[in-house]
Amino acid sequence: MYNKLKDFIYDKAHLSNFNSSNNSFYIKEADSSAKCRRIDLLKFESKDDFFAFELDSEKTNCGTSQKISPFFTNKKGLDKGNDALIFTKIKESHYIFICELKDGGKPREYIPQFKSSTCFVDYLKSILKNFYDIKTDNLIIKYIVFSNVANQLDTTDGKFISTLIQGFDVYHVNCEIKNYYIESFI
Repeated sequence: MYNKLKDFIYDKAHLSNFNSSNNSFYIKEADSSAKCRRIDLLKFESKDDFFAFELDSEKTNCGTSQKISPFFTNKKGLDKGNDALIFTKIKESHYIFICELKDGGKPREYIPQFKSSTCFVDYLKSILKNFYDIKTDNLIIKYIVFSNVANQLDTTDGKFISTLIQGFDVYHVNCEIKNYYIESFI
């Protein structure tokens, strides 16, 4: 699945921020005025079972607009995307981590992006199934917002606690802490 995604997702959208020496990956905000600039996610199992790309960069659209599809108007935020969509395997399960770095932390700022990215993921799952005969029913989606206004981190047994917001189970964690173990979100 990971190699197929790499093959058909536009190269300019790929995030090549994976460090093979320690199996870590970082998400970086390009805006120099952003307060949440970079987060490192640690302890991925393997680069072979990993692929990440972004949906919200002008470079992914050849410098034109930031539209996911030229067929959409931007009503209801249909063309909003997230900073990173990470496909990976952890402990024999397949995950998609949809991640956003936000200076603010209000749901109205990130829920439309999660909605749009989830629709795009559904389309990718359909492509994998219909073109490559890859089963995607077992993919588990996790939503993470890294924000400078997140409260103190809530954890249980080293795992973060998510909150249900408008139908999305969201982990809202502080971006002032720069390193997170990816397993703490499963």
